[in-house]
Amino acid sequence: MKVILTIFLIGIITFSIVVGTFLMYVFTMVDGKMDENLNDLKLNFTTTIYINDENGNAIEYQRLHGMFNRIWVSYDRPLAEAKDESYKGIPQNLVNAFVAIEDKRFFSHKGVDWKRTASAFANLILKFNSANYGGSTLTQQLVKNLTGDNSRKPSRKIREIMRARYFETHYAKDTIVECYLNTIAMGHGTYGVQVASNYYFNKNVSDLTLAECATLAAITKSPTYFAPDDYPEANRKRMKAVLAELKNQQYITEEEYQAALAEEVKIVADENVLKQNDMNSYFVDALIDQVVNDLVKTYGYEKKHAENMFYTAGYKIYATLIPSVQDKIDAAFADTHSFALKGKDGQTLQGSMTVMDYNGHVVALVGGIGEKTSVRGFNRATSAIRQPGSTMKPLSAYAPAIETDLVTYSTLINDTATNYNGWKPVNWYNSYLGNVTVEYALERSINTIPVYLVNKMTPQFSFDFLTQKLGITTLNAEDVNLAPLGMGGTNGGITTLESAAAFAVFGNGGLYYSPTLYTKVTDQNGETVLSQNTEPVLAISEDTACIMNHLLRNVVYGAKGTGKDAASFIPQMKFYAKTGTSNDQKDLWFVGGSPYYISSCWCGYDTQQDISQSSIALRLWGAAMSKVHAGLEPKEFADSSYVVQRYYCTETGGLATDACPSKTLGWYKKNVLPSTCKSHSGTVIAAPTKEELKQMETAQNEKTDSSAPAQ
Repeated sequence: MKVILTIFLIGIITFSIVVGTFLMYVFTMVDGKMDENLNDLKLNFTTTIYINDENGNAIEYQRLHGMFNRIWVSYDRPLAEAKDESYKGIPQNLVNAFVAIEDKRFFSHKGVDWKRTASAFANLILKFNSANYGGSTLTQQLVKNLTGDNSRKPSRKIREIMRARYFETHYAKDTIVECYLNTIAMGHGTYGVQVASNYYFNKNVSDLTLAECATLAAITKSPTYFAPDDYPEANRKRMKAVLAELKNQQYITEEEYQAALAEEVKIVADENVLKQNDMNSYFVDALIDQVVNDLVKTYGYEKKHAENMFYTAGYKIYATLIPSVQDKIDAAFADTHSFALKGKDGQTLQGSMTVMDYNGHVVALVGGIGEKTSVRGFNRATSAIRQPGSTMKPLSAYAPAIETDLVTYSTLINDTATNYNGWKPVNWYNSYLGNVTVEYALERSINTIPVYLVNKMTPQFSFDFLTQKLGITTLNAEDVNLAPLGMGGTNGGITTLESAAAFAVFGNGGLYYSPTLYTKVTDQNGETVLSQNTEPVLAISEDTACIMNHLLRNVVYGAKGTGKDAASFIPQMKFYAKTGTSNDQKDLWFVGGSPYYISSCWCGYDTQQDISQSSIALRLWGAAMSKVHAGLEPKEFADSSYVVQRYYCTETGGLATDACPSKTLGWYKKNVLPSTCKSHSGTVIAAPTKEELKQMETAQNEKTDSSAPAQ
């Protein structure tokens, strides 16, 4: 017995020395420091896109994520202090459920539950419990989630213990449990309790019942085998164990326990509620590009890093999209029977459209005809840089000419063959009409007149106006010339995005807004990361914008208007527009602005060739915008107080007298009126009354026919 006792004591002493030496080594030599700052934890979090509902409230639209699908929710922030409605805190019942089943001494230990660790180690050797269980605390599990260290070696456990102790000495318990609940794997590719709550219950985590909290806490033992949708019985059994622990640890009363047991937990388990799309829309693709580019410009990120940030930083992006408008233009562009023409080489006709409000907000966008088949592929609305044809004329010639008082609404200019250093502009109708007014030249899309105006102002002036006032970025140095600026046969080109933004100045009093697909981007905590500058540039004066608006209405409602076939698309209100055809009819355009929206539509082949139907862009625009405006209340553009209507002589362009044989109405700046007609002496006719204006509008509508081809 003495020998046995001696050997036993020697063993105890030896074990104690070994363990003591080991612990001394661990606590003095093993570095448990963690680089992660739990107060500003940066992990892979899901980016969420929000849109405004009909009442102007932000609602979730779509989620975008990289490898990990998780959305951060706070534990200790009251909802009343949240910076936006998407911040809804973790309920106390959920915290209690995880603590009760996973780590009941969480609020008292210092990162390691030594009693549980020793018990788990002893069970591993002696097998006094048939079920193996771990000794990890919530803090240790958080360390594992952050490091991804899954090694089975003892050294990993030692590192985990020391790192857990480090966290406990540097952070409050509330911070640790918040980080744990936002990083834990919850099955089906979801991470964190918010996304899990969305997936399993179609709820925000703040809205969970006690039984639902217990159901989520039951998953963590094994997200694969305790998922409530795949293994409902196993989850239900463990959920009851969670509730029992909650009761035994006095987190809930007997009545609450019984009520939770009796509750029927409804599992949704629908990926659709996560608002994820395998194939993003063209709008979302363009939104991603714009946010990424703005991150690069604002913070100096490399583009690859900015793209990674987009998918992993948990951004909240407040988009300008109006889904009802988007759905309607999508429906029009999905009509391949009507619009997907076949070219000579078998190509399918393509097209794009951008729809904006008059504050620069892109409300809808589509980058192709037919089904979208590529992820982040070629988006023609933002990337198809094509010749604008005659849609260039109002931007490069007429608007700056009226702005600088070079011409008025009724100025006469000679439509004649003119030689510009060996080049002669030719009209699409292959003839010349002699003296015509500015109003008629734009209505009929005459080529010689805008070339004349650009030449008068100089191509450089016109180019600077386009690039500095109207935000056109896609032209190049070779476009500082008469043909590109006067007729739209550019070397560079324009996109529907920039086209719509430029034409918007004719409907909002001359203000240019850089087109944007979002208003702001915030981080997980609601702090602003990006915001759009909503300050516009005064591109043209209010009176010029008003005159241009009326000039461009004649394109639709004038007797020779090249866009007159569009008049029936929005019958309840007037709109302005311009048609466009590039050289050899390889690009077709129609840009139109109603009192609600400005929209630009382009059609063409990706590999350029002639288009067989010259009016297809006009018809595609009409198919989309007639749906968009269906049911909208009629509105009118507000006329500038700096503009007056006066009768002018159609023969001379001067203010009409009672002796003029033919007169019609024009729109003029109050301080820039044409001189009185000198060919027909008489008394200058007074400004028209409201009744006369109404009668003239009726007569003009009756004159409108559909005989003019689009140009």
